[in-house]
Amino acid sequence: MLDNGDDDLGGYAHEEILQALVTRLLTTADLDQLCDDADLPHLVHDDGTPVTITSARVYRDAGVMTLDRGVWVELSDGSVFGLTVHISRRPRYDIALRRP
Repeated sequence: MLDNGDDDLGGYAHEEILQALVTRLLTTADLDQLCDDADLPHLVHDDGTPVTITSARVYRDAGVMTLDRGVWVELSDGSVFGLTVHISRRPRYDIALRRP
């Protein structure tokens, strides 16, 4: 049984926590810095200015019509991505949440 003391997480603690972590990462970090940290090339516009994250919202807040958990990401070049968090296998044993 999931013992989390938080109704928002319900029986989907893994999905909700991963969704929240991705959203926080994408709204608090600079895309160039994320690329640097991952040793990836930087995305730039035609004029050489960096592409930035203009919005990162959970599917529910972005109005995405799905029951899945995930993050809707919009970039300054006009591209939009849905990053879905999907559980392929449930934990083998009961879990509990420990507050920070």
